[in-house]
Amino acid sequence: MDNLTLGTVGFVAVLVLILLEVPIGVSMGLIGIAGAIMIIGMDGALSIGASTVWQSLTNYTISVLPLFILMGNLASAAGISSRLYASMRALIGHRSGGLALATVGASAGFGMLSGSSLATAATISRIAVPEMKAANYPMSLSAASVAAGGTLGILIPPSTILVIYAFLTDQSIKDMMLAALIPAAIGVVTYALAVILAVKLGYENTPKVERATGAERLAALKDLLPTLSIFGLIMGGLYTGVFTANEAAAVGVGIVFIYGVVTRQLNFAGILTAARDTARTSGALYLVLIGAGIFNFFLTLTGLPFTLTSMLAPFVENPLMLILLLVVVYLILGAVMDSLAMLLLTVPLFAPIILAAGIDPIWFGIFVVVMVEIGLITPPVGMNLFVVRATNPEVPLLQIWKGVVPFLMAEIVRVVLLIAIPATAVWLLYAVLGR
Repeated sequence: MDNLTLGTVGFVAVLVLILLEVPIGVSMGLIGIAGAIMIIGMDGALSIGASTVWQSLTNYTISVLPLFILMGNLASAAGISSRLYASMRALIGHRSGGLALATVGASAGFGMLSGSSLATAATISRIAVPEMKAANYPMSLSAASVAAGGTLGILIPPSTILVIYAFLTDQSIKDMMLAALIPAAIGVVTYALAVILAVKLGYENTPKVERATGAERLAALKDLLPTLSIFGLIMGGLYTGVFTANEAAAVGVGIVFIYGVVTRQLNFAGILTAARDTARTSGALYLVLIGAGIFNFFLTLTGLPFTLTSMLAPFVENPLMLILLLVVVYLILGAVMDSLAMLLLTVPLFAPIILAAGIDPIWFGIFVVVMVEIGLITPPVGMNLFVVRATNPEVPLLQIWKGVVPFLMAEIVRVVLLIAIPATAVWLLYAVLGR
């Protein structure tokens, strides 16, 4: 078997193992080591495996991940998520589809602290779905607004997916997070429009909710200040050069911790739970990154990425056609694969092609994350759909699929805007950093 065939077989084998629910890191690591042994022998493969483990565990870029994860877990333990939802409910809950709009807003706010789609969806789901159920909202809209709102957690900084993309493509975390701000804001707006239009056009029917008093709305605005202040301090300090991305994450952890202690919302049990969840999540992410590093080395040995670049040479001359082709690829993968697997399997293959086509790698990173967001809410295996179902097992899966249709259409609108107006993802880089 020649190396190119071996690389193709290895890629397909990883896909099959992932679809069989073998952990991503294990799938990629095992196939990568086995393939490398067949090409460079046992000693060479084990040496590469050992060096990949060491480089992943000591890499400065991805050392920011545990800190951002800890910040999100502390924020959840400190009750920030429940306050966010209560605030948004008081401010806009009385409007048509207001509780669903409040869910999207609360998801965006919690995404500023968690950096994780699944964590955002799971946290907000426990708060928002029972509230909407009590208000007699249709279960389809209730569950779908949580699932869709949760996707904002991986685009609004700080984002673990953006950090991983920066690591895979050797890009600046600072640049990636700044570039994500406008597309994230577009996502919030298009999701809100999806809710409004679904209700106005009769796709969903929502009852009226009593309007909050002036005093309640004022209190709600005050409750939003901690989240906005933490986000503003982190981003402001990062882009004024006061501290690096890693220092920004450490500062965020410290501020959330102090806030939780001062407000007496964060107790010792909550701190231990946050620390345990952080260790568990971080360990899983590092295992995935180690497996991906070994597998990508194996693919490089086979020459598959270079062959793929040659095969797509006609598309390199037409960047728009290349991007449209990748849209189709990601839509297909998103229907059968989870977000992290999509990112780790495709970015190392597509990044050289993107560079050859003259496409900005920062723009491509935002594009990939948006496509991954679509995958998170695409039936049948959109991970956020199952997260919502797991936290609310009484909601039929078919109802969630029905409810998510308007949000998928909103995502398509955002992708069209991103492709038609690339400045949506790079303008801030030029305006703020002068790139």
